[in-house]
Amino acid sequence: MRNNLGTPDKVIRIAATLIIFALVFTKTFTGVLSIASFIISIILLSTVFNSNCPVYRFFGINTNKNLNDKARASEKKQVLLKNYMRNYNEKQASIERK
Repeated sequence: MRNNLGTPDKVIRIAATLIIFALVFTKTFTGVLSIASFIISIILLSTVFNSNCPVYRFFGINTNKNLNDKARASEKKQVLLKNYMRNYNEKQASIERK
């Protein structure tokens, strides 16, 4: 599973979790709202630790810049290898025709 959360995203999620925890534990939120917000904060915190957000994956969002750079470098290597193999095969074919 590829990570799709960048550092700014993680910081925002941790801040939101801390704010929700504070509101729940100071009893600003009570009842069902308290339980729902506590569950949401746990989900946010788990996505931070996993560096993976299922909602982002569903919509194709990726804020992990390091991963994007690595993926682009890997794609460049694959393109270079494909071009090399195509040229090699063309040379082999031209040699066989002679």
